[in-house]
Amino acid sequence: MGSIFAVVKKDLKGYFDQPTGYILLVIFAALLAGLGFRQLFIAPEASMRAVISLWLPMLLTLFVPAATMRLVSEEQRDGTLETLLTQPLRTWNVIAAKFIAGFAFVSVGIIASLGIPIALETAGDMDIGAVVAQYFGTFLMTASYVAIGLFASSLTRNQMVALIIGLSIIGLLTLAGLPIVTLALPSRVAVLIQDLSPLTHYGSIARGVLDLRDLLYFAALIMTFLSATYLMIRGKTVSHRSPRYRNLQFGVAALVLISLMVGWFGSFIGGRLDLTEQRLYTLDSATRDIVENLDDIVTIKLFTSQDPPVQISLVTRDVIDFVDDLASASNGRIKVQKIQADTSEEAAEEAERSFIRPVEFNTATQGELQIKLGYLGMGMTYANSQEVIGFIDSLDQLEQRVAGNIYRMTLKEPKTIGMLYGHGEKRRDAELQTWRNQLERAYYVEEFDYVQEGVLDATGRGFDILVIPGSQKEIFPDLFNEIDQYLSEGGKVLILLDPVLIDQQRMRGSANNPGMVNWLREYGIDVGTDLVMDFEAHETLGFQSAYGVVNLPYPYWPQVPTSDNPNAKAISGGSPGAVLPWASSIEITNRFSNEVQDVEVTPLLTTYNSAGLDIDYDDLSPRSPRIEELSRTELKERHLAVSITGRRCPPLRAVCEIDPEDVFRMIVATDSDFISEQMAGGRQPRYSEHIFLGLNWIDWLAQEDALTQIRGKGERFRPLVFSSDLHKNIVQYGNIIGVPALIIIIGLVRFFLRRNTTRKVYTRGR
Repeated sequence: MGSIFAVVKKDLKGYFDQPTGYILLVIFAALLAGLGFRQLFIAPEASMRAVISLWLPMLLTLFVPAATMRLVSEEQRDGTLETLLTQPLRTWNVIAAKFIAGFAFVSVGIIASLGIPIALETAGDMDIGAVVAQYFGTFLMTASYVAIGLFASSLTRNQMVALIIGLSIIGLLTLAGLPIVTLALPSRVAVLIQDLSPLTHYGSIARGVLDLRDLLYFAALIMTFLSATYLMIRGKTVSHRSPRYRNLQFGVAALVLISLMVGWFGSFIGGRLDLTEQRLYTLDSATRDIVENLDDIVTIKLFTSQDPPVQISLVTRDVIDFVDDLASASNGRIKVQKIQADTSEEAAEEAERSFIRPVEFNTATQGELQIKLGYLGMGMTYANSQEVIGFIDSLDQLEQRVAGNIYRMTLKEPKTIGMLYGHGEKRRDAELQTWRNQLERAYYVEEFDYVQEGVLDATGRGFDILVIPGSQKEIFPDLFNEIDQYLSEGGKVLILLDPVLIDQQRMRGSANNPGMVNWLREYGIDVGTDLVMDFEAHETLGFQSAYGVVNLPYPYWPQVPTSDNPNAKAISGGSPGAVLPWASSIEITNRFSNEVQDVEVTPLLTTYNSAGLDIDYDDLSPRSPRIEELSRTELKERHLAVSITGRRCPPLRAVCEIDPEDVFRMIVATDSDFISEQMAGGRQPRYSEHIFLGLNWIDWLAQEDALTQIRGKGERFRPLVFSSDLHKNIVQYGNIIGVPALIIIIGLVRFFLRRNTTRKVYTRGR
């Protein structure tokens, strides 16, 4: 071991005793930080995934060959390789030492990038587990690239030739995972080529999951090129005509073949470690409880393609893993049938009967654009009930959809939601279609026209939950009295209130529904007829100008996180928050009417401490004077949604005997647009997570805690919120300029220390 470390030390000194090593590190650190922050500010999220998945592999493709080109080629050029091999060192020891030295040097550049997630943590809530997995994957990919660079360096005496060879091999392997290559090949070949690319396996780890199949791939790739390096170096000391050299070739070829087999066909080996904060790729405990307590068999038919299109080959693998995990957790209550729907007419007819139809994918074969059909759908049956997921394009929300479907099929008596209208509320079948469709997977949903019927009688109608989705007209006291009566009987109400109506053509607002605002004061909250603006966490929207559409920051659409308390997180099911356009503030007064008792008000959505109020709303354009006029002293946290629990007497009765079990629940949010089709529906919804937040609120009102927990599981949007421009500049330029400057300073210090050492005059003591 001592001899290995001696060679490692010698090569590391070769890196750090010359300016070339520092130049490479400075360029790598500056480019990664610069490109990374450019990407982060386009989509301001406290996550390293965009940086890790996009820019880091590209820069490593250039950086590693440049860093490793000298490891063996320099020894060959100077004639020191033969000397090194005549020392009491085995060839494997020399290769291991060279590999360790190259890996250690490149790792310095990767470690220098740790300043990015550390700085981002000061402006957002990073998923630390995912970051750990991402950097672990980065080191694995780096090690494989170093092995390739070492092999390239062993082929020639010329460092530039070694650079070109290493760059070519790594580049080809990287390109093998890109659609530009895989879509131009037959599917079966494309999947094999895709599995050969480090990008494919690195992308899987970048999610935050360490999959044994990916680890085996990188181990196999490293061993393959180290074995090839061994053949090249060892062959220099053995005659190429001797039997010993042929045995060497056969031995190395066998080792390479074994490594390739392990890497290529290790995809059939299971086992993974989920490091994400919410264990996104591990079955939730609530899902386990549902499947473990089934009273009868649930059959899941998973329809796939024998030769899946390359676009869904990896998703197919992950979905198969998911249904296997689900079956193993069910104690035999879930039976899984895996059917390759394109292998026979009977299988295709079975898929058609289960309402699973193939999806078309584009492939380019022999220069022609062709259409390939692919199956990836799921049918679930329980007794006489059936649920279908026609096509699965990703794992996002898959567990929630499957568990929700199973829960719905096995539910004996679904609860009923009554949606009130008659005062200009959003209609179930128009503005709230997507939300309604999701609600109907677990509840009965009925509409009720109060103006036409004249009487609410929510309890008599069997409403377990009453929803008032954005009244646009004044509500009169009779309805409030009936809602009070319903709450006194332990009713549950969701109120989506729009205190200010917006004229989007003129970009002005007008006050709305003061009767509702006055009524809510009885329950300890004061809803303002104002508009909340957040100057730090807000959306960037496109506005029409004389030169076309211009993207501008718009504080009237604040990014509002879930309030930082355990009850709010439980009620919202772990949802990170929502974007609430033109919402109003809620002040918790804790002043209640005499009929209301034992009330607890919990903030659910609360802005950052950078929110102010517009009480005039006569100019809501992105260049509104109010945005400039608002003093920084007026900025603070503002509540935009609250939950209220308690008990109350029937209306107009201040004293009564209340059944302890008649506890009402109510949620009030000052915006109804956030779950509308315009924001959260359609084929490509911008805010699909809003649907699940609305569902979680309904589940809490219905006291369906299992559904709330399952729906709350999902990849969170973690916004970047800087306390000031100075904070933002420190985070950005501290990495783009500060880290490279630190590397330069360390290099200069080492240079002057070495120069002083070489100038010392040693004299013999008298």
